[in-house]
Amino acid sequence: MENPFSGTKQFYSAGQSILELPAGDYIVRAFKGLEYEIAVGEIRIVSGETSDLRLILRRWIKMSQKGWYGSDGHLHIARPVPELNPYIARIMRAEDICIANLLQWGLADRFHNAIQYAHGPKGIYEEDGYILAPGQENPRTHFLGHSIILGLHTPIHVSDDYLIYRLFWERGRDQGGLTGHAHLGGGHPTDIGGQYGLPVVVPHNLLNFIEVMQFSHSFYDTWYDMLNLGFRITPTGGSDYPCGGATIPGKERFYTRIEGSLTYENWLESVRKGRTFVTNGPMLQFKINDLDIGEELTLEEQGTVVLEGTVWFDRNRDDVLRIEVIENGVSILSFPRTDDSGEIRFRVNHHIKETSWLALKASGNKIDEPRHWGLIRSLDTSAAHSAPVYVTIEGSDPIRSNPRAKDVARKWLARLDDLEKRLAEDKIKHLADRLSKFRQDVTSEKVLRRDRVALIDEIKIAKSYFTKI
Repeated sequence: MENPFSGTKQFYSAGQSILELPAGDYIVRAFKGLEYEIAVGEIRIVSGETSDLRLILRRWIKMSQKGWYGSDGHLHIARPVPELNPYIARIMRAEDICIANLLQWGLADRFHNAIQYAHGPKGIYEEDGYILAPGQENPRTHFLGHSIILGLHTPIHVSDDYLIYRLFWERGRDQGGLTGHAHLGGGHPTDIGGQYGLPVVVPHNLLNFIEVMQFSHSFYDTWYDMLNLGFRITPTGGSDYPCGGATIPGKERFYTRIEGSLTYENWLESVRKGRTFVTNGPMLQFKINDLDIGEELTLEEQGTVVLEGTVWFDRNRDDVLRIEVIENGVSILSFPRTDDSGEIRFRVNHHIKETSWLALKASGNKIDEPRHWGLIRSLDTSAAHSAPVYVTIEGSDPIRSNPRAKDVARKWLARLDDLEKRLAEDKIKHLADRLSKFRQDVTSEKVLRRDRVALIDEIKIAKSYFTKI
């Protein structure tokens, strides 16, 4: 198959494949996700003859031995009948994606794109340690952003109040599902979309996760803002394959630390608890006083804690330049790469002065990576970021009382004002015309006018919340 985005010819193999090719010299590269080295071989094809090429894929790390399992949180692969399960599972196995979330997506007037034959337990398929699970990317509009709900027993489509995302998320929470927001790792941060839709719904404390890595790009600022408001939001990543020019499933993914056996329910619970890191190559470990990512350390008073961090990477694919400790959105410690090993690690003491969240971030450059030419032009960056470890000082002010939270509240109030102006009675047609340029996100003028008053009421509730901060 010709991949127009990477400029390569590629195919999946169950282990042995026979190809017919014109005579000539070829370079063949074999991949299996992020935990295996790339196997490379050269072969000469002679007309009328059969040539053999044997490639061996070798692991450079096995994260499952450490309790971590890779996931793509955003795949659009239609699965209208269960008979497709074995074939899709083989693709996920080839990409080493242990949990593949297949999202059915919709618009205000329909919800049947990338359709799944069943939601809930009947839609879960497991094979040899790989899981296919149904989910939904719905509701989705260009001016409020795209939402994701995982772990539902029945899909949710509130067609009569489509622009009131809170109603979807409340029903998702009632079903025990996880609610999240997509594409904060893609799209232009100054444009309308999730940056402006999130302030409407965040005050209701219904959000579990946010997608911070996608399309060869990572964008953490909005996630940091929510953490600094006191919301414990799990970072996730996903490829959005095959939309937006995503080259392969799992190009961006996230790892989840699971206690016990690998089941979809255990995975959902671990995501809910914030036991994740996002990555497009490097692998992370971060602890505070031996407490792992997603856990909480309680101190009786200000004091010194021990920070430990490690990044591992394949030196042939990732040139990681440094890892940083992020505290309340600010880089407080940086550890550069100082040798040719595929590892950077540290163990240091750090004084905690206030209730905080801390996380580990890795950054560098990709090496010989097929570039993404879709919605976002690739920066060829190598990136990974952990979810926080939370440190709470008993009796101290909550994190949302800090001046940082006040700055976020002012910024988000400005976005709510911006959104409300767009929804003015005499501006609706302009908003609808703008949306019509994004064919996959079309929201009609009729739907905008129908839901306008209810959405403005939601904005007023959010304004009241941020004004109090």
